[in-house]
Amino acid sequence: MPDMNVAVFKSNFDGGSRSNRFAVTGKIGAGGPDINNIVVKAASMPAVTVGILRVPFRGRVVKVPGDRTYEEWTFTVMDGFAAKSEFRDKFYAWNEEFNLHQDNIPGPLYSNGAGGVDLDEADLFTEWNVQQMGLNGAVHRCITLSKCWPTVVSELALSYDNADTIAEYTVTLAYDYLSECNTSWAELQ
Repeated sequence: MPDMNVAVFKSNFDGGSRSNRFAVTGKIGAGGPDINNIVVKAASMPAVTVGILRVPFRGRVVKVPGDRTYEEWTFTVMDGFAAKSEFRDKFYAWNEEFNLHQDNIPGPLYSNGAGGVDLDEADLFTEWNVQQMGLNGAVHRCITLSKCWPTVVSELALSYDNADTIAEYTVTLAYDYLSECNTSWAELQ
């Protein structure tokens, strides 16, 4: 039977983690500015998923681990911080590099100009870090998302009804894989 003592619970709880202690850093496309946690209002630690292969066997289904997939990652950005209010425009331009609005072809960084694709991955796909911090500000968990590119730059809602509110929008990034940030889990504990 589990111990129901409050003192035992508190000694194992260690204060818990806070969802408002985080940092997000990354680069917005080719030569774009670095974004930092100052303008990111909300984010998440990305999910990790391994699919399930269902194999029929004598009237039962055996579940076998399948392929790993990575869902797109979305975060919320606050708009309008003087010189940093250009972030939305930079995200928008980065998104357009993959398919121009009017011409319906890849942009100059994605295309070699002769109708073929000549990927310069360093200019188009960037790394982003998501850090969860402890109560003392030290990094507790850190994930690097590799080869990120924007699939969605959301609307920027405008309304006379929104008094005392900072405008915000979301950005959704696709990425190839995630890993620990240049350190081992043991070092972060």
